[in-house]
Order: sequence, then structure tokens, then C-alpha cells
Amino acid sequence: MPPLLPLDTDRLTADFAGLGLKPTCRMMVHASLSALGPVAGGAATVVAALHRSAGEDGAVIIPSFRDAIRSDHFALRECEAGCPQPLCPSRERGFTGAIGEAVREQKNAVRSCHPTHSWVGVGGDAAFLLGGHHRSLTPCGTDSPFLRLLERNGKLLLLGVGVRTVTNIHVVEDARNVPYLSAIEPRRRHATYTTSGRRIQYLYPQLLDAALREAGLLRSGRVGASTSHVIDARDLGSFLWVATENDPWCLVVRPRGTTYDPFEDACLKTAAMTRAWRQKGDRSAWRLLVAASRNPRDPVPYEPTKEPRTNCPAYAGVIGGRHRCHANDLGPDEKVEDHPQGAPGVATCGQCGWSGNEA
Repeated sequence: MPPLLPLDTDRLTADFAGLGLKPTCRMMVHASLSALGPVAGGAATVVAALHRSAGEDGAVIIPSFRDAIRSDHFALRECEAGCPQPLCPSRERGFTGAIGEAVREQKNAVRSCHPTHSWVGVGGDAAFLLGGHHRSLTPCGTDSPFLRLLERNGKLLLLGVGVRTVTNIHVVEDARNVPYLSAIEPRRRHATYTTSGRRIQYLYPQLLDAALREAGLLRSGRVGASTSHVIDARDLGSFLWVATENDPWCLVVRPRGTTYDPFEDACLKTAAMTRAWRQKGDRSAWRLLVAASRNPRDPVPYEPTKEPRTNCPAYAGVIGGRHRCHANDLGPDEKVEDHPQGAPGVATCGQCGWSGNEA
């Protein structure tokens, strides 16, 4: 096979048009530069093509996230003194890829106000999409870029990446205050999302991908060496609203009955999501999501259990001085480096939905 010719702005713009991205669209981008293959001019060329595809009155927004929330250096330096405000003045670098950095470096780029999950953008509508983030107590809450993208009928572009990167899924968790959403940490404006569950999105992204395809939400095509995807933000919001109405635990794996088989549970839940969409699918349900996002929410406090349910099939015993659960992620007071991937999280039996008699 002959080597791939380097992508240029014209080729990229044509590939984006093939995915339905044309002026004046508003696009939220998750991207991997390396997945595209050789690009003449690198990330700056990709940004130029994205901007051209969106048009001057559209918008391209992309993550410029900082360190992990458990890091002591989690925030932009200006956050302590200057936030919150409609747009962030910081020009500090983010840690979410070369394409995001190339957007941030544009002279006309704007940035949303959030200490850990700031977004950057270019285009005439970027300031609107990013300008409400300072009112959100979590990365995906009230007036965040995710909800404003719904208002503007925008699209998600997964450029060389898959559904594992779709942060938008957390929006419905926030709006519904799902049972596994734990206490908000005000300083970091973040919530410990999964103290009682591990996300299907991260464990088995292929199953979520299949569910979205069966629901008709994914449009896929080649961009350079990658397969990329476009999702209508309103369709995704409506799908997730219907799915979580059917089962508020549908996005996380849990013990079922007397067994803990996360893959089986994920298969059953993603199948139920598409079944609920076929039966109750309402493409205007995103409006309910936006409305719910404006309601006050009171997440339950994070409470490691003192009396573990040792008969639960996910109970892992005492490890590191704490009761552990195979079905849980690490606690908000634990550091990632002290918690190897796949290791049992902290048991939170008082917040868990396991009853021991699920079918």
C-alpha cells in the first residue's frame, strides 16, 4: 500500500463536509491528531479546516482541560483570584491534545471559565457557547458548553476517537442527579461522579458505540487514516434522557442478583437503552434535559461504608485499610497513582442500588 499523502486544509474540509459539517455549524470536537495520519502543517492545519467548515458565524470548541481533579495543581493560576467570570482570560496551556492547544493559541480564541474542564473556541458563536460555564457548579452542569450546544443545535465531532471521549454523557447524570452522583466539591467545581459504579462508556465503549449506532445516532466516515464520527447533540441528549428515565443506573455496571459480571450487565443495559429508545424515542426530549439542568440539585455526600454488605458479589474485602468494591471507582479522596486501573474502589454500600434480588 502506498504511503498516505499528507492531509491539507482542502482535503480535511472535504472530509468534514462528507460528515455533514458545513457552515454555519456549531461543533464540539474531541480529537486525536496522531490518528489522522500525516497532516501538512500539523494541528494548525486541522484547526484551519475546522474553522472553515464551521464558518465565521459558526463555532469550533474543544477541550483545554487542566490536571486531574485530584492533583494539587489542578487549576489555572487565575482561578483563585479571578473566577468565576463569563470568559476566562488565562492563556495557560491545557493538557488535552495538540489540536486543542492549536485552537487556544489562535489570537481570536475564547475560553470558558472552569478550573479543571475549561473549553476553548473560535468562531462567531464560540463566546455564546462558552460564556455560561462560570455558572456551572460542575463541568457539565447549568449553562455549561454542553447545554448551550443543545440550544444551538450543534454537533459533536469525534475526530479520530470513539465514544469513550464523549464528556456530554455526564450532562444527563448531572441533570438527573443520578444515584451514583456524589457530593460536589465547590473549590474544583466538580462532582465525584462514580462513587457507586463504573462507567460502561470507559469499560466497554464498543457496547455504547453499538447502542448509539442501533439508535441511528452515529454518522461515520474516513478522515485521513482515521474513522471519525458525528453525533447530533440534541439527538444524543434526547437518547440519554429517555435511557436514564428507563433506568437511572443504565450508564454504570453494577452487581446483578448474586453475581457480578460487568460485561454481562453492560450488555443488558446497552440493549435496554436501545429498546427504550425504540419504544419511547422522543427527539425533543433534549428540552427536558435542558430544563432539568436548571433545577437545584443536592447530590448525596460521599460516604465510605462502615457496615459493608459482605454478601454482595462485588465486595472485595479490606484492602489498604478500607472496605473495597469491585463495582466502584476510587474515592474522591484517593489519588490515581495509588489506585491501579481495575483495582477495587471504595465500598459505598449505603449509596448502592444493589438489592441482591435483581432478575
